[in-house]
Amino acid sequence: MDAPHTPTDRAAGRPSVTAIRLLGQTLGRRLPAQLFRRGTALMPGDRSLQCSIVAFDIVSFGDRRRDDDVQLYVRAALYRILEKAFGAVGVPWRACHREDRGDGVLVVVPAQVSTELLIAPLAERVRAGLRRHNKLSSEAAQIRLRMVLHAGHVYFDPYGVTGQTLIHAFRLLDAPAFKTAFAASRCELGFVVSDRLYDDVIRHGPGLIDPDLYDAINVSLKETEARAWVHFPPGTVRPVLTAWPHAVGHAAAGA
Repeated sequence: MDAPHTPTDRAAGRPSVTAIRLLGQTLGRRLPAQLFRRGTALMPGDRSLQCSIVAFDIVSFGDRRRDDDVQLYVRAALYRILEKAFGAVGVPWRACHREDRGDGVLVVVPAQVSTELLIAPLAERVRAGLRRHNKLSSEAAQIRLRMVLHAGHVYFDPYGVTGQTLIHAFRLLDAPAFKTAFAASRCELGFVVSDRLYDDVIRHGPGLIDPDLYDAINVSLKETEARAWVHFPPGTVRPVLTAWPHAVGHAAAGA
């Protein structure tokens, strides 16, 4: 019998053994045996793993119209939306390493999961969940959400996760250019991807991914100077964006 999901695992946001086996079935192949060790599904100690990073941030979470009850309601709704969206694209929520950010969530997806699943299908599922939530909720409980996708090496330690990949992802999520573009779009979901992922995956247009729905932005925040790509759904009024005419390149994109 598989080891159960322990209280320690739950507190750390670690995936259970059963969830990892389910992920393996979803992907149609057996995952490496070391992933099934109790509590080590995504925790390789002092080594890094090549993972996809998805992070979310609720816009204006601290708005004075949101009292404690509203904030609790909004947080619970966000987690329901995300768990359902990840499951719908074949990525079990419990198979991911998750960290709560108060007004958002960081999700580290197992290395065996194709990044393509996290682009077109996942973003659209999240968008649909937000639309339904907002339809049924008061003005104070409306959710507009920023989402970032990046990939690279992630280090796991007893305190959580770290690495330049994570830093870069959060720089994109917090970039003023992204916030401005998202505000102008008036969409429920703002979605930005790193230049590396655009170059490696999106520009090739695999599956349901349409590279013409992405516009480039300049990211200049703290020590980060990079290019990123904002997704605009069909029919959206796309603001005029100014971006570098040249590719940033992999070295800068992972800085």
